[in-house]
Amino acid sequence: MDDRFPHEGQRPSHLNSNLNGIDNVNHSRPRPRPAPFQNSSAPDAADDSSHLRLRGGRGPRRRDHGQDEDMSEDASEDASEDEAPPARRRAPGSRPENEALKTGFQPGAILRVKVVNFVTYEKAEFFLGPNLNMVIGPNGTGKSSLVCAICLGLGYASSVLGRASAYGEFVKHGKDEAEIEVELQKKPGDTRNSIVGLCIKREDNSRKFSINGRKTTLKEIQELMKSFRIQIDNLCQFLPQDKVAEFAGLSPVELLEKTLQAAAPQQMIQWQKDLREYFKGQKEAELSAHESNEQLRKMEARQQVLQADVEKLRERKEIQAAIVTLNKVELVVKYNEARREYGETKKRKKEAEQSLKRLQDSSAPSLAAVNHKQEYHAQIKQVVEHRKGRLRAAENAADDAVTKIEAAKNRIQELNTSIEAETTNFQAKKGGVGRLRIAVSRLEKKYENRPDEFDAAEWNTRIREKSHIERDKRAELVELEDQIKNVRLQGSEKHGKLKKLSQELENLNSQQGQLLNHLKRINSDVAKGWDWLQNNQDVFEKQVFGPPMLSCSVKDNRYSDLVQCLLAPNDFLCFTAQTKDDHKKLSEQFYQTMGLSVTIRSCFTAYSSFQPPLPRADLGRLGLDGYVTDYLEGPEPVLAMLCAEKRLHASAIALQDISEDAFERIKESEKISHFAAGKQLYRITRRREYGPGAVSTRVTQFQKGQFWSDQPVDMAEKTELRRKLDELQGEITELRTQMDEKNETRNELLKTIKALAEEAKTIQRNKNELQRAFSEWQALPDSIEAEKRKLQQQRDELSKTRARIREIERARDQAVLEQAKCVLHHQKTIADIKTAYQALVDVQLMLVEATSDLAALKEKNAELTQKLEAEKQVLRELTKQMNDLHATASQAKDDVAEFLSAADREELLVLAKDRTLEDVTQDIRTEKAKLEVIQASNPHALEEFENWAARIEKERQSHTGQEARLTALNNKINSIRSQWEPKLDDLVSQINDAFSYNFEQISCAGEVGVHKDEDFDKWAIEIKVKFRENETLQRLDQHRQSGGERAVSTIFYLMSLQSMAQAPFRVVDEINQGMDPRNERMVHERMVEIACREHTSQYFLITPKLLSGLRYDERMRVHTIVSGEHVDPEGTEKMDFSKFAKLQRSVMAH
Repeated sequence: MDDRFPHEGQRPSHLNSNLNGIDNVNHSRPRPRPAPFQNSSAPDAADDSSHLRLRGGRGPRRRDHGQDEDMSEDASEDASEDEAPPARRRAPGSRPENEALKTGFQPGAILRVKVVNFVTYEKAEFFLGPNLNMVIGPNGTGKSSLVCAICLGLGYASSVLGRASAYGEFVKHGKDEAEIEVELQKKPGDTRNSIVGLCIKREDNSRKFSINGRKTTLKEIQELMKSFRIQIDNLCQFLPQDKVAEFAGLSPVELLEKTLQAAAPQQMIQWQKDLREYFKGQKEAELSAHESNEQLRKMEARQQVLQADVEKLRERKEIQAAIVTLNKVELVVKYNEARREYGETKKRKKEAEQSLKRLQDSSAPSLAAVNHKQEYHAQIKQVVEHRKGRLRAAENAADDAVTKIEAAKNRIQELNTSIEAETTNFQAKKGGVGRLRIAVSRLEKKYENRPDEFDAAEWNTRIREKSHIERDKRAELVELEDQIKNVRLQGSEKHGKLKKLSQELENLNSQQGQLLNHLKRINSDVAKGWDWLQNNQDVFEKQVFGPPMLSCSVKDNRYSDLVQCLLAPNDFLCFTAQTKDDHKKLSEQFYQTMGLSVTIRSCFTAYSSFQPPLPRADLGRLGLDGYVTDYLEGPEPVLAMLCAEKRLHASAIALQDISEDAFERIKESEKISHFAAGKQLYRITRRREYGPGAVSTRVTQFQKGQFWSDQPVDMAEKTELRRKLDELQGEITELRTQMDEKNETRNELLKTIKALAEEAKTIQRNKNELQRAFSEWQALPDSIEAEKRKLQQQRDELSKTRARIREIERARDQAVLEQAKCVLHHQKTIADIKTAYQALVDVQLMLVEATSDLAALKEKNAELTQKLEAEKQVLRELTKQMNDLHATASQAKDDVAEFLSAADREELLVLAKDRTLEDVTQDIRTEKAKLEVIQASNPHALEEFENWAARIEKERQSHTGQEARLTALNNKINSIRSQWEPKLDDLVSQINDAFSYNFEQISCAGEVGVHKDEDFDKWAIEIKVKFRENETLQRLDQHRQSGGERAVSTIFYLMSLQSMAQAPFRVVDEINQGMDPRNERMVHERMVEIACREHTSQYFLITPKLLSGLRYDERMRVHTIVSGEHVDPEGTEKMDFSKFAKLQRSVMAH
C-alpha cells in the first residue's frame, strides 16, 4: 500500500490501496472545535463492503444483497436523502453466537471499541476484524489512542503503556470525563457478549467500571480478563509503542515466563509455578538437611570430646553415692552409740543419787548446828545489805541537794546576765529614739524647700530629637556602607576580569592558550567543565581527561586535516572517564549540579588491544601512509576511547590521493572501510545480506580542520584585549576614587553620630538628675511618716524593755530564795548520812562475829562436808552428761528420720550393725581420698554430655523429617517435570521452527532455545540472531543489535507465537519503525501469512506508514485514520474505501 497523507491544513487528496476488501473509516464533525476521531464498521458475513453511519451526519447508503456490486457512485448518490438506510447495525452485545463463530472471532477477542472524549477523540467507534487488524494513519492522528483505550478499558494500569500515570490525563482537553466501551466475544454457552465500560473523571483521576451496563469493581474486571486469558501486561501479547524497546530488555528468565503466559496452556503455567515453589522448597530442604547433617556431626564431635571426663565423673558419682551412704550409716551408728551411752549414764546417775542420800542421812545430826549458824549468818548479811542501802540513799539525797544548789546559783547568774543585756538594749533604743527625732526634724525641714517643677515630656522631646537625627545619620551610614560594599565588589569583579584578560592576552602567545580560547568561543559549556575538572581531579578514583582538542595533538602537522576529517565535533569536545563510578560522578556534577550540555565517554579496553586490521607494511602497497593512531599522540585512555568510538586504529590516511588501482585493492582487502587521502574522505559500506557484490562507496571533500592547527596570533583580538585591559584599568582607578570619597564621607558620618550620641547621653543624664530630685521631694511626706512610725515603735520598745527588766529582777529574787532552801536541805541530808553510817558499822560487827562462829563449825565438820560436796558434784556431772547424751541421741534420731525410708531402712541397719563410729569415719575418709584422686578437667562434663545427647536426638529427628520432606519434594518435582519439560521442549521447538523459518526468509538466521540450569529459577528462553554473513549467532539484547534489528527480531518472535497464542488478541504498536524497506517488506509478508491463517487469534498492527506493493489477505482488515483540524467532515462521510480499491484495480489492470 502506498498512502500519501497531506500535511496539516489540507484535505486528504487521494488514497490508493491494492487490497481486495477494505473497511470504511468515518469521522464525526468536530464539536465544538475540530478534533480527530475514527470509526470503523465490521462487515457482516453476507457483505464484505458494508458501510457505517457517521456521527453527526449520514454515510453512503449501503447496498441490498441483490444490488450489482459495480453500481456507480452516481447511482448511489441519486437516492433520496430522506430515505433511511436499512438497519444494519445491531445493538451492542446483540451479535448472534453463530454469527460470531462464522466470522472467526475467538472468545475474548475484541469486536468493538467505542471512545468518547478520550485523548484526541471526541467520539469514535471501531469495528474490528477477527484476524489481522492493521491501523494506519499519520503520526498524531490517534492510532496509539486505540491501544490506550483497549488497555485502560480492560482494567489495566496506565503504567503498562509506559505513558502518563494519571488517568485524568487521558481525558480530552476541555472535557471533564472520558468514556471507553470494549465489547469482547462471548464464550461458547454464554448468552451475550461482555461489554466492559470505563468512565474516567479528570478532576480526581477516578475510574468507574461496568459490565454490560452493570456497575462493578476493578477486581471483577480483572477476574473476567483472567477467564479470557487476556494478558495486556505481557509484552508477548501487548506491545505498545513506548514499550517496544523494553521487549529486547526482558531478561531470558522473564521472557520464558511471558512466553508461557502467552502461548502455553494454563496447565503448563500452573506446573511451572508449582515447580518453582517445589524447587525453592527443595533448595531450602537440601540446605536445611546439609546444615542439619553438619550440625549433627559437630554436636557428636563435641559430645565425644566430653567422653573421658564423663567416665571420670561417673566414677566420682559412684564414690559420692558411697560417701552419702556412709554418711547415713555414720548417723545410724552415732544414734546407736548415743542411745547406749545414755542408758549407761542414766544407770550411773541413779546409783549416785542413792549414794548421796545414804551419806546425807548418816551426817544429818552433825550438820544441824552448822545449818543453824549458817541461817543466822545469812540473816545478819541481809541486814548489812539493807543498811548499806540506807547509807547510799542518804548520800544520793545529799548529792541531789548539792545539784539543786548549783542549779539555783546558775539560774541567778543567767538572770543577772539577762538584766545586763536588757539594760544595754534599753540604752541603745533610747539613743535610737534620739536619732529618729533628729531625722524627722531634718526631713520636715527639707520638705519645706520645694524644688523646681520637672516636665518629663519636654526632656523626652529633646532626647527624641537627638535620637532621630542620629538614626537618620545611621541610615545614611548603612546606605553608604552598601555603596562601599558594592564598589568593593565591583572592584573585585574588575580585578578578576583584569586577571582573566591578562591570562587570555598571555594565552594568545601559546598554542595551548589559543586552543583554550578557541574552545571557549565554540563551546562555553565544555570550557566551564574543563575549568572545574582541572581544580577537582582529586575527587575521582582515576584521572579524568578533558577534551581531546586539548589533551591530544597531531605529531606531523601535514596530517592534521586528514586526522580531523575522520572525527566528529563531539569527538574533540568529549570528556573521558576511566571507571564507572567516575563516569557517574562526573555526570552528576556536569548534568545535575552545573547544568552543562557536554559529552562524557568511558572506555574500559586497554589501548594496546586495538590492533590494526593490516600490518603497517602492507599500507604502502595500498597507497596509504599509515593509520590515524600513528600520527596522533595523547593519553592512552583518550586514544583508546577514540579507537572504540571511531575505529581510528583501523582508519588509514595518506597525503596524496590514491589511484583507482589502489582503491580497488583497498576495496578487495575488505579490511579498511574508512580512510582519507589527499583532500578526499572515503567510506566503504558492505551489505553481505545482499550478496558479495553489495558494496557502496561514499567519497566526500573534507574541509580544513578547526581544532588541531597552528594559527597566527590574531592581532585584532590582541588589540581588543589590550583595549579592554585599558578600560578596566580606568574603571578600577575610578572605583578607587569613589572608594576614597565614600570612606571620607563615612568617617565624617561616624564622627557626627558619635557627637549626637554624646549629646543625647548628656541630656539623658541631666534629665535623670532632675527627675530623681523631684521624685525624692515627692516621696518626703511618706518618708517623714515612716520615720515617725519608727520613732513610735522605738518608744513602745523602750516601755516593753523596762517591763522585761522588772520581770527578770523578780525572777532573780525568787531564785535566791530557792538557793537558800536548798542549802538548808543539804545540811539535813548530812545528818542523815551520819546516822545511817553508824547503824551500818554496828551490824557489820555482828556479821564478823557470825562469820567467825560459822567458820569454826565448818572446820569441825569439814571432812563430812567435802564428802557430801563430792557426791553432789558427781551427781551434777552425771546429770549434765545424761542431758548431753539425750540431746545427741535426739539429734541423731532426727537426722536419721530425715532420710531413713522403708526401702533403705533394713540396708542401713545391716551396714551399721557391729560397726563403731570410728570404723565408719575411717571408711568415709578412704572414699574421700579416692574422690580427691579422680578429678575431671570439666566439672560440668556429665551434664553437658547428657544435654548434647538430648539435643543430638532432637536434631536426628529433625534431620529425618527434612530428608522425608526432601524426598517428597523430589518425587513431586520428578512427577511434574516429567510432564512439563517435554511439553516445554515441544513448545519452544515449535517457536524455534517458526522463528528460524522467518529469519531464513530474509537471508538471516535466528534460533530460540531453552537454557536449562540446575537452579530452576535460571531456566530461560534464549533468542539468538545473526544479521550478517560473517557473524555468529548472538543473544538478542538492548546492546548488541541496532534498533531496526531488534524490531525485526521482536516481531518475528511474536509472530512465532501466533499459532500457539492462548490470548484472544495481540497488539503491536509501530514495530516496523526503524526497519529498512527490505526487512519491513519481508516482515509484513510473514505477518500477513501467519496472522491471517484460519483459527488464529486476533492481531493488531499499529503503524504510521506502509510500503507500496505489499501483500494483503482477505481475512485482514485495514483501518485508516484520516484526521486533522481542516479535514472536511462531508468529505470523510462520503469516503468509500471499497470504491478506492476498485479504482486501484482498474488502474492496475490498464
